Amino acid sequence: MKKSVLMIALAFGVSSAFAQLSTRENDETVQKIGARPKAGDMAFVLGTTIGSDSGMVAKLFSGNSLKSGNLLTYKFYKTDDMVIRAGIRLKNQNLAVKGTGLDSTAQYNPNNILFGAYSGLKDVKRKDVSRMWEIVPGVEKHFLNSNLFDAYVGADLYLGFGSEKSTSNFTYNNGDKNFRTEKTNTTDVGLGFISGFNVFIAHLPISLGLEYGWNAKWTFGGLTKVKEDVIAGSVSYTQEYKQDNSTTSESAAKFSKLKRREFNADSNQDVRIVLHIYFGK
Repeated sequence: MKKSVLMIALAFGVSSAFAQLSTRENDETVQKIGARPKAGDMAFVLGTTIGSDSGMVAKLFSGNSLKSGNLLTYKFYKTDDMVIRAGIRLKNQNLAVKGTGLDSTAQYNPNNILFGAYSGLKDVKRKDVSRMWEIVPGVEKHFLNSNLFDAYVGADLYLGFGSEKSTSNFTYNNGDKNFRTEKTNTTDVGLGFISGFNVFIAHLPISLGLEYGWNAKWTFGGLTKVKEDVIAGSVSYTQEYKQDNSTTSESAAKFSKLKRREFNADSNQDVRIVLHIYFGK
């Protein structure tokens, strides 16, 4: 009897709950389309280049696709329609080796020259340093007030400074030595004019767009300065010279005086898809 009463009560409860659900009205919501940034807002900028990099001699930078060596890129909305953009990269690699030879009969033959015959390596010092600084300031002028679509033009100034230095000093027990220093400095200056557009996604602080334009790039330096100080038996000399490692035919040639300068300009060198993630103060 008790079991029958319980089953009847349960059936009435389910029926009542179902009746309430079947007559319930959904709450009305209004979804905002777009989240257009305003003065004072900022953005993280991610991007990836479209197409191959081969042949892009006037290429300045491809944005940030979260790969090693990419520029860190940001934007700041000075006003609703004027944006300051910037990219920066700081690279520094160092390798240092220092040691004293133990085996008096050990031979070492750098640059195919026999040093320290019958005496062995005494001391070795080696240091490799590679540095790169890239700074890309720029501005954008936006035209549309749409909360869905955004169009703009802009300009970038590219400054790149690279330095590589390699020092290798080998001293031998019989007084022979092979000291060699190589240093290469490169300066890049570029100017780019861009046009682009963004599409704001739903009410999220995100937009997806495309950028393209015209670039010009000047490259100065790129020559390797070499200094050698050698003692190998009866052979002894000190010399300084320059090499142009950018061309295969002249990479082994030695020059007392040498200058190098390169200029390239072309359109659509930095065509890229860009993703903006906006945030405010």
